[in-house]
Amino acid sequence: MSEDGLDWPRYLAQFHAARPGIIEAVLSRSFGGDHSPYRWLARAVSDAGTVLDLACGSGPMSRELAAPGRTVIGIDVSPDELRLAAERGPGPWVRGDALKLPFADGSFDAVTSSMGLLVIRPLSQVLAEITRVLKPGGVLAAIAPALRPLSPREMRVPARINARLRGSPRFPGSVELAGFTRSLEAAGLRRVEDARERYHYEITGREDAELLLSALYLPNTKPSRVESAIDFLVHRVSKRGPFPITIPMRRVVAIK
Repeated sequence: MSEDGLDWPRYLAQFHAARPGIIEAVLSRSFGGDHSPYRWLARAVSDAGTVLDLACGSGPMSRELAAPGRTVIGIDVSPDELRLAAERGPGPWVRGDALKLPFADGSFDAVTSSMGLLVIRPLSQVLAEITRVLKPGGVLAAIAPALRPLSPREMRVPARINARLRGSPRFPGSVELAGFTRSLEAAGLRRVEDARERYHYEITGREDAELLLSALYLPNTKPSRVESAIDFLVHRVSKRGPFPITIPMRRVVAIK
């Protein structure tokens, strides 16, 4: 149990069993300029020959990183996400625990993680395992949702969504990864980049609204509250036409 009394491992297992590929469905349609968050993450390890994609989900990073001469291994605890990943790409795919990675020391040039560092606890153990499987000079690159940068105008719609949900999306870890630099240093990693980007997810009707709300971790939120948030977005489209929701993302890169 977490400090707030929520059994996060159970919740996450049920969420991803019921909705495999849902996170990819939203982030692959979210763009900042010419790229999605997955492409932004991939650019941080463009020279790596062997890559471990941690908490790979349905495999978007493995497909983004696919290149001649490069090996990308995806690992996840969810059999449902891995089943979908295997349908979409060649892998290899490994079902395993990020806290006890089934790989030898110094196996990878890079480790990538989209969302994983917010989800897998304890963070110190995850980082210790990442450091162990990285080669000397190897790179960790991770992305996660952030609280900033958002302008007051960009915050209006998310604030109204949260009002209807009577809460906000949650993660097992802190969204801003408080003390993250110290955690990296303690694991033997040196941060070399901490950047932020805005991505935009377009709402054109009910289907887009339902997809977005379905991809959020909303433990203990009543379905009626989720439906209220969806109705708000649909009503806004009917009054003003399609509009983007801004999703701020953070990319952290560290070297062993």
